[in-house]
Amino acid sequence: MLNNSISEKDKAVLKVLQNNADITNADLAKQVELSPSACLTRVKNLKTHKIIRGIHAKLNADALGFNFHVFIYIRLSNQVKETLSYLEGAVKMNTKIQDCFRMTGEYDYVLRVLLKNTSELEYFLTHELSRIPDIASIRTEVAMKCVKQDPSLAL
Repeated sequence: MLNNSISEKDKAVLKVLQNNADITNADLAKQVELSPSACLTRVKNLKTHKIIRGIHAKLNADALGFNFHVFIYIRLSNQVKETLSYLEGAVKMNTKIQDCFRMTGEYDYVLRVLLKNTSELEYFLTHELSRIPDIASIRTEVAMKCVKQDPSLAL
């Protein structure tokens, strides 16, 4: 299923689910003007085609004490496939790393890490990140304020 083949009804379903994944199928069907069985079929189809990759609870990071957003820029010593694969594997296994992007430009990767304080940052940098081989340099920047953070897609 390609993006341009998603129907307007499918987009309506996705928009509602992005805002409230906890909605009942009956309420979802009413909101998108479908029968409950047709709505359920659409949702299952969207899951089958991996348009919907899962239903998750959105936790309040601030309420849980995770309000220290750190952006970490990584430059590698080389670009060989094994180096890239090792770093990406280590990143995928680390639960503190929220996002990781391979970049063009001055740095090879940028990470967004969500922590509780500077002590956690120091531990993360010295005991976790710096132990990954072939990292030539690490630059960190701490966010002062989160202005917007929206995981939903504009459909």
